[in-house]
Amino acid sequence: MFALAPLLALLLLGEAPPGEESSVEVWAGHQILRGMRHVPLHSDVLDETENYILVKVQRKGSHIELRQHFCRVESKPVKGVTVVLSSSGVAHMPATTMAIDVAADGGVKVGPWDVAWGKEDMDSDGKPGATFTVSGTFCSGDLYVASQSHYTVERAQLDEHGLSGELKVAQKQQILGASGLCLRAMAGDSTESQKGTFAYRQVPAGTTCQSLAGKSWPVKAQRKAEKP
Repeated sequence: MFALAPLLALLLLGEAPPGEESSVEVWAGHQILRGMRHVPLHSDVLDETENYILVKVQRKGSHIELRQHFCRVESKPVKGVTVVLSSSGVAHMPATTMAIDVAADGGVKVGPWDVAWGKEDMDSDGKPGATFTVSGTFCSGDLYVASQSHYTVERAQLDEHGLSGELKVAQKQQILGASGLCLRAMAGDSTESQKGTFAYRQVPAGTTCQSLAGKSWPVKAQRKAEKP
């Protein structure tokens, strides 16, 4: 029902083993995901979500690990319905690790990763799961959601500019409760899929979500015109 995908704080990945060289960088990432969303009182409609991410990157020879943290999650209104995860909720989304292996011939393999949380009070607001605020003509209020999203990279290119490519997301969401009678009656668990594009670029050391707030994002994923 909601695309989520990559915290305001940045975490270092652990130090390299003794005798092994490694370097740590900061990258900014951008994802554009499109899929079908179920909207209460409407049929399924095409939805687009953009994820804005900061990453701690550690290189160990041909192996690269990206520790991802969400800065913003933005969804377009659908049929007059907007669904918003608060900045506090985004800040508490679990960090995830993407692994990249570069072959001798230059080929790039990117492993899958998951973004998930359960019934625990993720955003510390006294409600189970994460709280999403729904505003619409017929139904408004808060939804309390548990979510599991599995990201798989279908194509990737690593060059001097950074990492870019295409990905798909399989998502399951469980509604744990709702604040309004309409949402309680209409909202339900969902299993959805999305496809999209991504791009990552290196940014200066010390860059944070706060330092980028209100500024143009350093990298933008290529937008695809076709439907998923």
